[in-house]
Amino acid sequence: MIEYPLLVLGLWGLWRLNLRRISATNKLWLTAGSALLVLSSIPPFSTWSASSLPNHMISHIILMFLAPLCLVASGEVPPLAMRVHPLVPIVVVNVTMVVFHLPSVFDASMGSAPLRMLIVEPLFFFTGVWFFSVVLAPRSQQRPIQMRWQLGGVVFTTLVMFVLAMSMSIFTKTAWYHSMASMPGMEMPGDFGSQQLAAAILW
Repeated sequence: MIEYPLLVLGLWGLWRLNLRRISATNKLWLTAGSALLVLSSIPPFSTWSASSLPNHMISHIILMFLAPLCLVASGEVPPLAMRVHPLVPIVVVNVTMVVFHLPSVFDASMGSAPLRMLIVEPLFFFTGVWFFSVVLAPRSQQRPIQMRWQLGGVVFTTLVMFVLAMSMSIFTKTAWYHSMASMPGMEMPGDFGSQQLAAAILW
């Protein structure tokens, strides 16, 4: 299955490499972020990420954090956080992460390919970009974002990920998600074992 919206964004990023004169470091960041989007959008990765909950959690980390971090670090992303309070992107990315890991919402999105491809995964990516526009905002902007918001955003998001991971593994004894198969060869087979491994990846 090809994730077309993310594939288009990744190819657009690679295309921009030939249009703009940017530093070698920024070019590496842009290449890495765009390549992550392209690779996550096409088989075998897109098929692999839907084969088990741990695999799917890896794709979430790539879409919400790794690819956005690289693209924002490249300096080729507009300053999306300039027109709003820095707290807004921080809250939005964490609310998005928590809501789409609620069992009913997660199972609904996994049961509908159009919902997942057109809404969930692009939303993960764009909220991640918005978040890193705060965290990595350069100090030279006309409205510099205070360091306390940048550090606070990282600490708060890390705490939310920790609580979510603990909720999926330690604070429950049952599997939350019934739409994902277990990873073959796991030491703890079954839906709950798969969920515990996914929680470890998230943390």
